[in-house]
Amino acid sequence: MIKSKLLLGFTFTLILHVMIFYSGLHEYFDLKVYDYISKFTYKKQDNSSVVVVDIDEKSLKYLGQWPWSRIILANLVTSINEQKPTNIGMDIIFAEYDKTSPKQLISFYEKYFASQIQINGLSKELQDNDVLFAKVLERTKITLAVYMSNKDEDKNPCTIPSANTQVIFDAKGLVQSNYMLCNIDELQRVSSSIGFINSERDLDGVFRRIPLFFGYNKSVIPSFGLANMIGVDSLHVKDDLVSILGHTFKINEKAEVLLNFSNTNRYETLSAIDVLTKEADLQKLRGKFVLIGTSAVGLHDRYMISSSKVIPGVFVHATLIDNILSDSLAYQPERFKNTNFFLSILLSLFLVYLLYNNSYIQLFSLFLLLGVISNLLGIHFLSNHIYISLGYFLIPFGIHFIIINLVFIFLHYKERKKFYKDLTKAHSSAIDSMALVAETRDTETGAHIKRTKEYMVLLGEYLYSKKIYKKTLTVNYRELLYRATPLHDVGKVGIPDKILKKPGKLSDEEYATMKTHATIGKEIIENAMRDNEENEFLKIAYNIAYYHHEKWDGSGYPCALKGEDIPLEARMMALCDVYDALISRRCYKQAFEYKDSEDIIINSSGSHFDPTLIEAFITLKDQFKEIAQRIKE
Repeated sequence: MIKSKLLLGFTFTLILHVMIFYSGLHEYFDLKVYDYISKFTYKKQDNSSVVVVDIDEKSLKYLGQWPWSRIILANLVTSINEQKPTNIGMDIIFAEYDKTSPKQLISFYEKYFASQIQINGLSKELQDNDVLFAKVLERTKITLAVYMSNKDEDKNPCTIPSANTQVIFDAKGLVQSNYMLCNIDELQRVSSSIGFINSERDLDGVFRRIPLFFGYNKSVIPSFGLANMIGVDSLHVKDDLVSILGHTFKINEKAEVLLNFSNTNRYETLSAIDVLTKEADLQKLRGKFVLIGTSAVGLHDRYMISSSKVIPGVFVHATLIDNILSDSLAYQPERFKNTNFFLSILLSLFLVYLLYNNSYIQLFSLFLLLGVISNLLGIHFLSNHIYISLGYFLIPFGIHFIIINLVFIFLHYKERKKFYKDLTKAHSSAIDSMALVAETRDTETGAHIKRTKEYMVLLGEYLYSKKIYKKTLTVNYRELLYRATPLHDVGKVGIPDKILKKPGKLSDEEYATMKTHATIGKEIIENAMRDNEENEFLKIAYNIAYYHHEKWDGSGYPCALKGEDIPLEARMMALCDVYDALISRRCYKQAFEYKDSEDIIINSSGSHFDPTLIEAFITLKDQFKEIAQRIKE
């Protein structure tokens, strides 16, 4: 039976891990773990090697709706190139010819309106804006953007600039693309290099990583940011190491890297119109990687990063360049994912074993220790530019621990409940036995104890249901009342047998002695209260034993209390005790009939008993009778 429980625990662990694996929870929360750890490792850089020339709302308002004439873009590139930047990258794909070219306008009217128009006064060079733009690009270190996909497989292949053909990489593990959305050939063949602008958000919609290479027609196409650097220096790739411009970094099996977006505000940004009109400080472009992109609403891709900030696509490529030059790129090896998940399974099985052996302290200690070690290892490795996929271990292990913890709480609760139940039963039995010692000297059996307990419960529950004394008669109070009732006559242990068992009427002196049982009972319980003054059970038992012979009109003993000065439990005990005494045979009297007993009780309302309790008794008298008949002497 015991071994089967352990086997059941192991089976549950394996099933839980399978469910987590197929649900993707570990993958989703692994991203959050990375975000958390990166806060302790990534350091903000003060200076940037990248300047962004932004085709912003201000530029669009000044120059008109996009796309602009290639003449304007040629002037923009010329203005930038005059400042001798390291390289210029255009985060724009020129997939179609410029429709504002005179040549294209003439063709447009011929095609759609069968009309020939004349544009006079222009030289042949000015007839084609794309040719003019191409001449500018040819004199410039320029990187153009492309987009990789698997659509349109039959389209003619795009021109690959010579700088790109020098990229040597084992393309077996690369994502292959059958189609490239590229620039018109006049522009692409004069560019220094090309780079793809593809990027993919993670499972939670946040952007963290970027692939650096795509395979295309036996060629390797780099990411746009990296392509800007290839236009300046040769790229060297060996296994998982990539070197360029004196900086070396690692990539994972998918040729991906993790970007550090710790400070995207540090990039110098100049409005395109300010560059064209020379209102910007163009000296800021000197020696920098200049990326031309757009932040205008509707013209750019929007990327949400882990800080919940949304950035334009051009800043993704700026971040890649900057991360490479500041040696702050990280990567996530795929091998750690499976290793960590398998480790989670093994350690979770060990947790089950510890729970099975009731090693609760070791279980909690192991979890805390592994949590601390994991976080320290994660920070250490990420500081060295490696993210070890901690979420693949921590998430399934943590979920399993929480469930194990709930099982522990349930088992502990069950054990404690059983313990307190057994303790309560033992406590009640001890109290009943103690009360029976006194009671059997006065009655033939302990049935009186059992009946009065049931009367008290019945009366208490009825009053509570009618919202009478509701604040006092709580569930806990009624439970304590049930357990304390047997002690009402515990003081009789101090009364001599000749008085207790006298078959006739007691003399005045004997009656005075008999009345001392209330005080004796009070002293017995008071002695127990010396070290337990706040014990609610003893307080209730004290009041019952000491005051249950007090009367509503103040004629009772031992304190002659009156009305509600008498504790509620004592007033209830008085009614139940007198009723049971009337219907029971004693050595000094015969039992009264039920009807006569009920009449005596009811007629004593306002004198002996609390009128409120008598009203309840009138409703409950048949149930009192049923209890008396069920529990015989």
